[in-house]
Parts: sequence; C-alpha cells; structure tokens
Amino acid sequence: MGKFLLFLLLGLGAALYFPQTRPVVLDTLAPVLNPILTWQTKGEMAQITRELQMINREGQALPEPGGDFQAWMGRNFQGGDREDSWGNPYTLVTWPDSVGVVSKGPDLEIHTPDDIVETALIPRQRRRR
Repeated sequence: MGKFLLFLLLGLGAALYFPQTRPVVLDTLAPVLNPILTWQTKGEMAQITRELQMINREGQALPEPGGDFQAWMGRNFQGGDREDSWGNPYTLVTWPDSVGVVSKGPDLEIHTPDDIVETALIPRQRRRR
C-alpha cells in the first residue's frame, strides 16, 4: 500500500510539473481541493477582519479600499496571506457600520455566487466638531 501511495504522489507531481497536463489535473481535483481551499481562505479572511476590528478599537484609521488596503495588507500580512488560496488579492468593501473582506473564490471572477465574503461590524469613530 505504501509503494502504491508513493507512485501515486510521484505521478501527481509529474502531472503538475508539466504545463500541458496541469490544467487537466487541477480541473479533475477541483471538487476535492476547492472545499479545502475555501476553508483556508475563510480562516485567513477572519484573521484580516479581526485585525481591522482591533485597529479600529485602538482609534486608528481603517485602510481605504483599493491601493491603501493592499499596502496595509503588505505591511501586516507576510507571504501568501495577502492573497486567497487561488492567488487573487483580497479586496476590502466598506459600509457605514461594517467592513467586508472579499475573495473572488474558485472561479476567479468577482460578483459570482462562489465569492467569499467575511464581514465584521466596525463602529465608526465619530469626529468631533
């Protein structure tokens, strides 16, 4: 059984190595991999929203969606944590009482049913006049 598993892993590695066979293998494994990748992405997004809540509680300004958010992600999250499990950067959406961190999901397109959104209530600091 151990030899079979070793040969299976070597064959999978070889199939992923060659660019011609990589899409076929990934499409075949998508039903198995996507739930795992979705779970991992949701965990990362929960951490990002916790960080946003923390800086808001400390009275710091939240990053603005777009380049400001991407720069904040670069300063606060290292390596692959700045991107979802499919290699796309996370995006920030703000509402008057909350924020959302968005992943394009497995289809790599925004505004589709497989998008993943993690929201967090963040009361805005009122400015004194």
